Amino acid sequence: MEGEYIVDLEGLKKLAKDLARELKGNEVIFLIGDLGAGKTTFTRFLVEALNPKGEVNVTSPTFAVMNVYPTERGEVYHADLYRVKNFDFTDFEGSGILVIEWADYLKDLKPDIVVEFEHLDENRRRVRIRRTH
Repeated sequence: MEGEYIVDLEGLKKLAKDLARELKGNEVIFLIGDLGAGKTTFTRFLVEALNPKGEVNVTSPTFAVMNVYPTERGEVYHADLYRVKNFDFTDFEGSGILVIEWADYLKDLKPDIVVEFEHLDENRRRVRIRRTH
């Protein structure tokens, strides 16, 4: 799953689905990229691929800081550090999949997976996925 991809919206959905298949359920995933690069959209596709319990509307947690989505594979904790540059994730580590937008602001938490988004044009993104260990 590691690699660099140039994708449109359908390609982004496929990447999220492929990544979801590899997850154990306790990973920390950092999402890094500019505004509008696709971080929340990728998270929405990832949650969909993990089979949410009930109707789930994945939205940016910019103002809430964190949204929680129950899935058949466990909880997905979706955080956004755009406005809050530091947050204690101790209670969430290992208890579900922790997806953090604007994670490049974090100093103490180490990711299992880093997904970087680069806006190429209106319809395409460069996405780099790498495992950290």
